[in-house]
Amino acid sequence: MKLENIFLLLITSLFLSLSVKAENPNNWITYLDDANLLIEYQYQNCEYERFDEEKILLKITNKIDKDIFLSWKEELWYDQDCINCNLENENELFKSITLKANQFKEGTCERNNPLTIFSKFSERLIDMPGVGKIVELTKFELKKIKISYE
Repeated sequence: MKLENIFLLLITSLFLSLSVKAENPNNWITYLDDANLLIEYQYQNCEYERFDEEKILLKITNKIDKDIFLSWKEELWYDQDCINCNLENENELFKSITLKANQFKEGTCERNNPLTIFSKFSERLIDMPGVGKIVELTKFELKKIKISYE
């Protein structure tokens, strides 16, 4: 097989895998699965009046027969740099939700949703006046996950 054909095959495969990621809204990826809790995530393009965004939507499932209060801290890496790993007041970084027995909640594109993480702007840079560079989420971790029983 010629080098050109191999290159074309690789580009086509990459394009198809990216299309599947963006177009399949039920493509949940497991982040954590234990006896009490299932945490999943997926990438979603969110359209707004100004500057569309790609977000990570979290889906959290309470797997037990008790109501729970769940809290966690997000650590976020943009362009390989952690922007909040060593902050002095980490209490501001905690998010929380309450889940009834066997209930699940999932993130949406609504602003300030605790079950979403900003990934990147999905507009072209040329269409975003005043923005010099589009940074992209390269890694995230949910730390200090705590469950309290209600």
